[in-house]
Amino acid sequence: MIASRARSYRAKHYGVFPAARSPQPAAKHQSGVTLVELIIAIVIISIASIALLQGLGLQTQRNVDPMIQSQANALARQYLEEALSRSFFDPTADPRVDPSITQAQATAAVRDISSRTANPTNRLAFNNVYEYNGFSQPIQAPNGTGIPELSGYSVSISVDLSGGLTLGSVSNPADTNNCPASIMLVTVTVSDPRGQLTVLNGYRTSYFDTSSRYTGC
Repeated sequence: MIASRARSYRAKHYGVFPAARSPQPAAKHQSGVTLVELIIAIVIISIASIALLQGLGLQTQRNVDPMIQSQANALARQYLEEALSRSFFDPTADPRVDPSITQAQATAAVRDISSRTANPTNRLAFNNVYEYNGFSQPIQAPNGTGIPELSGYSVSISVDLSGGLTLGSVSNPADTNNCPASIMLVTVTVSDPRGQLTVLNGYRTSYFDTSSRYTGC
């Protein structure tokens, strides 16, 4: 007991104290993601990315569609104006300029397709409206030259001069096989690269009173 006290006294006297223990750092809590959480996150991001890309693709398609439609409209209008600019009668038998043309000749002149038969792809040779009836081809220049930039488009044209066809106060005779028609309805259909159809219609009149010239018309 005495010896113990002596050692304690000497330690205190000479400034020697027991070494203090340094505080131990507290255990840190480590955070992270599990493999399952990582897989779920990847799946969610993938779904969101697909939806975003689909939306961008649809928007791009919608931006292109108006251009295709505009081109189809322009082509249909061009062909319609071209057909309507031709003579109603074949120029070789036009009763409006030649009073000697008979009823049969005038009727045949409305339906004449001799120029188209001789030049099926050269529209510059078509000299009356009816030559365009049944016309169908890929888009080409009037002289029949192909246009590579418009290779995805095609056109078809029909000309209706059926009996009883009416436009305002003007009507076709009931029998346009024996009397020359007074009205034609021209329909132009353009197919675009999407397979969509653009249809334009136009009327062409003869400006000729068949009833005053020919019997029964």
